[in-house]
Amino acid sequence: MVIRLASLNLHCGLDHRGAPFSVKQAIAALDTDVIVAQENWRAHGSVSLAASAAADCGYPSFTELDLVPDTPLADLEVVSGTAPDEKGAWGLAVLSRVPWTRHLTVPIGAAPGDVVGERSAQVIEFPGLRIVNVHLTHRLLHGPAQLRRLLAVLRADVMPTVIAGDLNMCRPTVYLARGFRPAARGRTWPAHLPLAQLDHVLAGDGVRVTNAMVGPGVGSDHLPVRATIFPHS
Repeated sequence: MVIRLASLNLHCGLDHRGAPFSVKQAIAALDTDVIVAQENWRAHGSVSLAASAAADCGYPSFTELDLVPDTPLADLEVVSGTAPDEKGAWGLAVLSRVPWTRHLTVPIGAAPGDVVGERSAQVIEFPGLRIVNVHLTHRLLHGPAQLRRLLAVLRADVMPTVIAGDLNMCRPTVYLARGFRPAARGRTWPAHLPLAQLDHVLAGDGVRVTNAMVGPGVGSDHLPVRATIFPHS
């Protein structure tokens, strides 16, 4: 099995100024087999940004996880300045053109001062491969603890694994994920003037990665990361 993977922080469908961008066009531009998304937003009374894009862009396998189920968008502190006046749910999503065998949720804990509270990761299992979608806290001192909790769960079940998402860690820090190696290299945030790499693809044992790169901007305040994954024994 070969899977082309992309990760994108959707930033609730808003650019760095807080102006809306087309999530559907962003997903269509990525055009990979699997897309893991962070900061997915579902306004009350509607489907989420990622769910709508999955339906329109040909991703029949879809799952989302609400990390904050009921909150005003402004309270999430996603946008500097005035945020749209709406309430909804904020979290993670996985879009796939490849059928998976199962998906799980792994709690990774809360960080003091993080408005999100308890965070979790999505674990998606394909034949011979596991892809993990995670968004670690922006409270930088506490991200490593969340990463360690995630790794402890993953190591309990040996399987070729890739961790992807917005880790809110610069490249040197992700080496704390022992047994995983960073695949994509390049600054991803903020998209209009990238200063740091916060978005990563980490490959574990039993995974070969090619074509790992930071992609061009698609509207979000984060640049996407991409990689082609080859699991092997």
